Amino acid sequence: MSRAPSTLLIIEDDSDLRDALVEILTAEGFTVAATATGDEALTWLETHPPPALLLLDMWTPRQDGWLLLDSLHLRPTLADVPVVSISAGEERHPAIREVLQKPFDRDVLIACVRRFVHALH
Repeated sequence: MSRAPSTLLIIEDDSDLRDALVEILTAEGFTVAATATGDEALTWLETHPPPALLLLDMWTPRQDGWLLLDSLHLRPTLADVPVVSISAGEERHPAIREVLQKPFDRDVLIACVRRFVHALH
């Protein structure tokens, strides 16, 4: 069963990068929500439908990306949400579908997101 396009959820503790990601992706027609930590992401996920894609910084304060991925795996409604890791390293986890290596440019970001989600315009 195919899910209709929905929100992208960005988890990034660097506020400048988080704001830039939101601005770029919103301008491209995506609906975007953003949090700074894994804890905030879990709170958001508890009160919203599953996102179409998670853009996840693996090294956020409090609950980092690794713990968030383990939590998602235990929730049937979230286990299949595609995850793109935003990292300076080559992160590996079964839930990670792709790694966006920092630094990346706008075109690489948009192409990556479009592989998983279609813009709303």
